Amino acid sequence: MNRLIFIFLLLIGLIDLKASPQSPDFLIIGEDTLSLYHLPLHSLDSLTQKRFFDNLQSDSLEFIYSLNLWRGYQAYWQIIDEKLYLVGLKNNSNSETILKNTFPEHFKNGKVFAYWYNSYLSIGKDKLLKYDGVFSHNFLKSEIYEFENGKLVSQEIVDNYINLPNGISRLDRKKVTNRIFREIKKLDWKNLSDCGCDDEYWITIDEKGKISKIEFVPTFDSEEENIEYANEFKMCTDKLLQHLESMQFDIMKWNGQPYTEKVRIEIFYDKRLENWTE
Repeated sequence: MNRLIFIFLLLIGLIDLKASPQSPDFLIIGEDTLSLYHLPLHSLDSLTQKRFFDNLQSDSLEFIYSLNLWRGYQAYWQIIDEKLYLVGLKNNSNSETILKNTFPEHFKNGKVFAYWYNSYLSIGKDKLLKYDGVFSHNFLKSEIYEFENGKLVSQEIVDNYINLPNGISRLDRKKVTNRIFREIKKLDWKNLSDCGCDDEYWITIDEKGKISKIEFVPTFDSEEENIEYANEFKMCTDKLLQHLESMQFDIMKWNGQPYTEKVRIEIFYDKRLENWTE
């Protein structure tokens, strides 16, 4: 009698199907109007932000609401003389009134200086690298604009993907999971009879392109039950990590910053008879 172990591994998508893709704001640079996957208005203090949305919704006929625009507006931004300005709202005839009423002390010449903004804006300069399925985008190369109190303090083009001589490519999501699956199949599953029976795992690939953490995906309603289950089968996650931590992937960054990626997998295995012999 021969015993064969069949391992079935299934990639579970990271996209929340209940969330709708959201439309971007816009950044005007020269004669170009570019999609902007940042929301500077959400960096306002709570009182000013409330005033903005109250003004935005004051005329229900002008208020834009749709599944792909939960926030109710798309803003136009422009960099003028190394300063960031809010210059209008798309498809809103009351745009100027809304900005004037929201920023009475800062509205001048049809625009508002973004005095509150202390972060960066990024514009994709190459192919799409990662997309969260809802709003955030990351590209092979990005142009990064850094602001302090609305003033431009730096501007640079960054690489978000670094090829390593011995690195496994992460440009194709399927290839990443296939390589992980290939390594997992090499484990001695006969001695791991308590592991992998319809279990889901988060596999973390860190900023250095190494697998640094493996954990069970919570399956119980109770947090205590999830912790108890994870502790009971800690041997499984430790064994998987020990086996996979030597893998080296290419390095990915998000707008030039270190980026840690989680891959969700589900492992099934079944022991069954094959080719019965006497």
